[in-house]
Amino acid sequence: MGAIDLIKYHVPIKEALVRYAGINFLRTRTSRTRLNVNCPYHHDKSPSFTIYTDTNTFRCWSGCNDGKPGDVIDVVKLSYNIDTKEAIKVLMTDFGLDGNNTEAFKEWRKKRAEHQRLKILIADLNEKIIKSMDTLKRLEKLIQVQLNTIKNVDDLERVGGLYHLVPQIDYWLDCLIDDNPIIQFETLADVEKFIKEMSIKAR
Repeated sequence: MGAIDLIKYHVPIKEALVRYAGINFLRTRTSRTRLNVNCPYHHDKSPSFTIYTDTNTFRCWSGCNDGKPGDVIDVVKLSYNIDTKEAIKVLMTDFGLDGNNTEAFKEWRKKRAEHQRLKILIADLNEKIIKSMDTLKRLEKLIQVQLNTIKNVDDLERVGGLYHLVPQIDYWLDCLIDDNPIIQFETLADVEKFIKEMSIKAR
């Protein structure tokens, strides 16, 4: 499993296709993450072979590779008509990935560790976001209940100050589902501070 991950991380799909399938990318129209070329594995009059550089994969829409998306290992398998084990050996040798002491292996291991830490941080962030959103929604309901009790001036003086909290809570809820993690972190800090202050006042 380690060798496969190492290969997929280290070997670019375009480089594998140039080296093993003979594709000339100078004649193709490229985009940032996707490009279409004539499939090197069947007689292809129009480009039916899509390369996804962001995921390091390809797909032949005419059915090569059993109609499934493929990776750099599949490139070698299709090009040399060999099995997965042999394809891995070819890639490990050709790209100098033999042994656990190579720079490529060290780089991949470091990248994998960073990825695992990032997954843990994201999971922790999402858990805190869900918890904060649940707290804010329950608080918003309680505030609305209090505001519905206003019948006269005395009631307004007693709970009217809660009015300004409703738009603030709605703003926080919007920020917590923002795509920017920095905004989410800052909002979590504001919400935690607010909840703490509310708890102190309630004592």
